[in-house]
Formats: sequence, structure tokens, C-alpha cells
Amino acid sequence: MVGPWGHDAIGHSELGPFAPTVWRDALRRRSIRPIAIRRDLSTRHRHGEIRLVHVVAPRPGRRPATVHRRLIGDLREVVAATESLLNDATVGAGWDPDPDRYVLVCTNGRHDACCATFGRPLVRALRESMWANEVWECSHVGGDRFAANIVLLPDSLYFGNVDAASGERLLRTHDDGRLEVDCFRGRSTLRIPEQAAEHAVRSRLGVDGVDAVVDVTTLRPGHVEVVLDDGRCAAVEIERLERPAPTALTCKGRPGLAYPEFRIVAIDVRQAKPTTGWGV
Repeated sequence: MVGPWGHDAIGHSELGPFAPTVWRDALRRRSIRPIAIRRDLSTRHRHGEIRLVHVVAPRPGRRPATVHRRLIGDLREVVAATESLLNDATVGAGWDPDPDRYVLVCTNGRHDACCATFGRPLVRALRESMWANEVWECSHVGGDRFAANIVLLPDSLYFGNVDAASGERLLRTHDDGRLEVDCFRGRSTLRIPEQAAEHAVRSRLGVDGVDAVVDVTTLRPGHVEVVLDDGRCAAVEIERLERPAPTALTCKGRPGLAYPEFRIVAIDVRQAKPTTGWGV
């Protein structure tokens, strides 16, 4: 897709005329979130090279993430190519396993100017790095106030406030199977309090392995259990607060708004027991 993203990057794009509302509603009911990706602002797709990518990213400790790719010749084929996803949640014929890692950088300035202001320089820098072939601009992924944002697929890892130096650092660290915890925002497969709990446990215990967290469970509101691969369990108590923002939260944001903050009340680390629950 060429040119600036629209506020609605699917509906206001070249794909828009071929992406009916009924199709998009069906994706939503299947909990499938469409994200538009492109190499850059000006490269037009060539016939047969429109790439569809389907990612299933599970919660920690569940089955491995799966990625499939399908190349189609024309945007008119998108709905038909995804029909099996809507019918029985499988990729169906014509899709092949995809071994690639996708480094998505949000550059959707029409949604919020911060995403373009900080995202595009990051894309340009990463285009000159050893990871250039993995980098894609993408439409809105949330968290405008954390721009520039990176999403790593298929691990579904979100990173925020990324610049050129931290972007290269987090990709190098991820190559080693570890996370750059300082700019780690969380996993898209977890609820926001669960994301806060995982981040708190990683920061407190110095845990940076991508797969070091094997389970995250909400026990009850404000209480999350994080299980590590070394057998430790962390019971995290969280308090949600509303903080008034001293300035506008984003480039497009209005002043006088508040933002949620998750305060860690306590972290109780214990050795996991072979039975369900904490026991006595």
C-alpha cells in the first residue's frame, strides 16, 4: 500500500474497496485483527507478490506460535483467500509455513502524528541494519504515547519508546532468545494487568529469557500469578490508578486527560508446587 496511512488503514487504503464491512466484522468475531504492512511509502506491489500473513500467537507456555504465508495476485483475492479462517479458523489450502520474523514498526501518522514522527526515523535506521529484510511499516497497533513502537511477530512482543539504538539492541537481544526488558511493553496475548505483572516480575528478578515465563494467570482482580521455567512462582498484587496527564499524551491527544497506571503492591516469590494453586 503506497502513500500515507489513512486513519482507518484498511478501509482508507487500496484494499478498502475489496474489504467489505461484513468481512471485517467476521474477522473481529474470530478475534482476528487485520494489520496492514508494507516495506515503505512508495513501493507498489507487483502482481503475485501481495503477501498475506496469518499469525497465531498463544499465551506463554501454550502451544508454539504458528505463522503461515500466502501470496496472491490482486487485492480482489483477499476475501476469498481468507475464507477458511472465517469458516473453521484454519489457513486451508494455498498457505505455506512462514519461518520469517516480522519486525513491525507503527508509522500510522493519520491515527496519531507521533507514530510517524518517531516511527519513520526508526524504520529508516533499521533499513540500514543487519535486520533490514525483516522490517515492515505497519498500521496502528495501539500505544501511541509509547511511539516509536515495535511489534515482534510471531512472539507477539510489544516494545515502546524505541529509537535507532534501542531498536538494534532489542533485535540483537531477541536473536539471543532474550528480551530488552527496559522497553518491553508486554505481549498482545495477555490482558494489560497481566502484562504489567510479567514486566514487574522480569524487572524484579532479572529474568530476560523470551521463554522464561511459562504461564501467566489472573487469579482474581488485582492478583496475577507468573510462573517461571526454573520452577518459581510469583504472586503479583496490582493496583490500577488513574493519573492525570500533565501534558497531552500523544501528538494528537487533548490536554487534561488521564492515563492508567498499574502500581505493583507486592510480589511474593515461591517455589512452584506440583499441585494447582499455592497450597499451604
